[in-house]
Amino acid sequence: MSLNDKEWLIEVFENRSAFALRYRTKLFDEVSQFQNVQIFQTEFMGRALILDGCYMLTERDAAIYHEMLVHPAMSALPAPSHVLVIGGGDGGAVTQIVKYPKVRSVTLCEIDRMVVDACREFLPQIAAGLDDPRVQVLFEDGAAFVKAHAGEFDLILVDSTDPVGPAKTLFETSFYQSVKAALRDGGAAVFQTESPVFMSEVFLEAVGKLAGVFGDSRVYPYFATVPCYPGGLWSFTLCSDQVDPIKGPCSELSPALEQTLEYYTEEIRRAAFAAPAFVRRALSRQ
Repeated sequence: MSLNDKEWLIEVFENRSAFALRYRTKLFDEVSQFQNVQIFQTEFMGRALILDGCYMLTERDAAIYHEMLVHPAMSALPAPSHVLVIGGGDGGAVTQIVKYPKVRSVTLCEIDRMVVDACREFLPQIAAGLDDPRVQVLFEDGAAFVKAHAGEFDLILVDSTDPVGPAKTLFETSFYQSVKAALRDGGAAVFQTESPVFMSEVFLEAVGKLAGVFGDSRVYPYFATVPCYPGGLWSFTLCSDQVDPIKGPCSELSPALEQTLEYYTEEIRRAAFAAPAFVRRALSRQ
């Protein structure tokens, strides 16, 4: 069967592979100061958010990414009350964070207002947490913002796009240093660190830089499968001077929270930190 762009949303990765979904309707298509923002209604995976031709999320698998970005760190931290999300204009990470009554404030720092506005209109379930009264939405450069807010946050989540365009600075050592400085004592940061299969060089470089900033023994990569992302297998890296998400105590999910989740469980959390053999070998050679 042939594919054509009149019926299919095709993301080509480095001219070597592609992921495609058949779509019914284009719901939104505008160019912001930073990127082309599009939302489509697909036949199989619900609505899809596309930035500059790359899948950011689909309704069918967004919960995997957002739940895995947020909940491992929230369960490892004893009492996170002030949370910062850099990027994440779709609101999915914020929607997960505000499920915790112990959180007192959430700051979303997103550079592109158009992403937030479009997702609020066309992906309201994913963006629902943005309306929580504890949430402040700022349209600023995340790297500059975090540099100016030392020692203010218990948890920082870096929900960035790939390291191109405005997100490139979010993969630099200076940014990682600013994130560490913005944490309170005992705090933690989580970074999306790309695919260890299709983007192994970016993954290894990011983990290596984070180890240089936080220390080799304070960096914890973990993994989940997100179908719409290149390579499927995706990585996150949790960093903390004091919190150990593998050996340290982790709070159990409350029954009320557990009922809202689609992917994350206690068993998933424990398994996620078990790196595949090829990843362990690659990291050991760094």
